[in-house]
Amino acid sequence: MRIAKLLFGVFLSLTLVGCANTKLSANKLPRGVKVSKDVVLPVAVPVAYYLPPMELNNRFYLDSWNVWLEPGKALGNGVQDAFAAYFSDARLLDRDSEQPYGLLVDIDPEWKFDGGDITMVLTYKVYDADHKLVREGSKKHSASMGSIGNEAAWYNATLRASQRMVVDLLNATKPGGQSFLARRPMKEADPKLLVNMEKPVATGTGFYINGEGQALTAAHVLRECMVAKVIAGDHEQDARISASSRLLDLAVVDTGARTEDYLPLRHDTELLLGEPVTNVGYPLQGILASSPNLTRGNVSSRSALKGSVGLFQFSAPIQPGSSGGPVVSDGGELLGVTVSTINPSKLIESGVLPQNVNFALNARYVEKFLTKHQIPFIQREANLKGDIRVANEAALSSVVKLVCYQ
Repeated sequence: MRIAKLLFGVFLSLTLVGCANTKLSANKLPRGVKVSKDVVLPVAVPVAYYLPPMELNNRFYLDSWNVWLEPGKALGNGVQDAFAAYFSDARLLDRDSEQPYGLLVDIDPEWKFDGGDITMVLTYKVYDADHKLVREGSKKHSASMGSIGNEAAWYNATLRASQRMVVDLLNATKPGGQSFLARRPMKEADPKLLVNMEKPVATGTGFYINGEGQALTAAHVLRECMVAKVIAGDHEQDARISASSRLLDLAVVDTGARTEDYLPLRHDTELLLGEPVTNVGYPLQGILASSPNLTRGNVSSRSALKGSVGLFQFSAPIQPGSSGGPVVSDGGELLGVTVSTINPSKLIESGVLPQNVNFALNARYVEKFLTKHQIPFIQREANLKGDIRVANEAALSSVVKLVCYQ
């Protein structure tokens, strides 16, 4: 979405016709760029390179021009093609792979726009298998956009910038022979070498589920994080996932700090339609204060969207960053875990303005998940005589913030 806003002004001056660009060949280098004669090609040293998943997944739709733009796809293809032209084994870092590497390349991409031109800037650091920094730099290349839907411009800018980066790496390190032997599996690459710890890509919410200091959250909060931190008050540490389910969108993280403040699950009582609930989380970090945000609402429905299973609807307002937060009864019991809200954009186009249509996973499914993974928790009978003070105290005392870095 950030790129979409940057492009808006640029696209005002472009048309949907007149596509002048075609994809360039990875076998031809930019003018003035040459590989040193000392480098033996193709290089046999295995390379693992890292690109932030958020950048690789970047795609968006521009309604005004009825066109999809996929800069993430162009980024992935351009970088891969540039490496493949000179290395016999170069691949995107896979943190689950045993495949060894000799060189690890951390790439931080940035798109820039000027009139009808698009520029890719690649800032990079190169490490050997011992995590020693052997080269760093920044390369860029500009390409003419030509038209709004011109995929070649995104690819060409990335390919040429990547070629400049790869040639700089080759000429500076001259990999081959007995240099940069592949000694470390990709799964053992140090993620803290690769991520920008100054700029989190997302935040979310979790809450203590037992006295051991284990916190429950929505699994999508931590998905594709190279490094995740859990913050409780002044205490901060790496979030270590001990259980996860993509189907239920749940995850448990170990915080390493015992606590007396955790949420019990409500035992064997149906959700009561209209019963008041408290939701707490850390939404819109960078805009709102870093303290937890508490909202109040009601159980609106025991079900959610058509076809969904295990979700119920509640009306306490939520924002991006609220995912993983608890939905708590006035008795102080956990009723559900916040997972999503309805997308208002298409409904607004049809003249409908949805208000506070939010969804949580029913605590009954939380119980099944925790039991399956042998995560300790407690249940208690519904306290139907509680009030807002009980709910707020239970929610606020148990909540933690999760921060995701790529």
